Amino acid sequence: MVRFGVGRMLGVPSAGLLLAPEFAWTLSARQNAAAAGPFAWALIVLSGSAAVVILSSLLAWLAGSLRMAGWIRAFALVWSIVGLVWIPTALAAGAFSGNRGPGADLYTRLGDPQAGRWTALALAILVLVMVAGTASRRAISGARGWMRADGLEFRRRLVRVVACWPAAAAVVALGVAAGWGQTPFLALWVGAVVGAFQLRTG
Repeated sequence: MVRFGVGRMLGVPSAGLLLAPEFAWTLSARQNAAAAGPFAWALIVLSGSAAVVILSSLLAWLAGSLRMAGWIRAFALVWSIVGLVWIPTALAAGAFSGNRGPGADLYTRLGDPQAGRWTALALAILVLVMVAGTASRRAISGARGWMRADGLEFRRRLVRVVACWPAAAAVVALGVAAGWGQTPFLALWVGAVVGAFQLRTG
């Protein structure tokens, strides 16, 4: 929906919103990439991921500021963590030929060049490690509002439950339901997500 709206604002021709069977019958916007300039197309492609991160972070902030019920704050926290992991996952998926997602859409628009794929993967891993640190701190600080979060092992278990496993499940969902990645990529990237959270929880 966000990509559709941004495309309409930029004047990119569109076939409207369609139910896409290849994406588990989700609502999908069909837009003409050839009619958009490179910067306009990049803005359209990245707007969806940016919206996920902004909305999920805003919900988590509101839930904490308004002192909502614990389960609402936990849900908002998990969604914000999933939103953060969305960005490096899009970068990593685009680095592998045959995958889908925002990063892959940009590569397709560029004619699928092989150059730069390893750089994109390295950048995705770097962003994932940075995101894992931020997500781990959010999980621990959020949990301190309704439980004790003392001790390294307890913090690691807490991060696994609140942040790591939801993020890994979201990666699998993106790969299976939205078609972002193939099985080998998903297996490797889920392992990278779990490893990053383990590494950055201290």
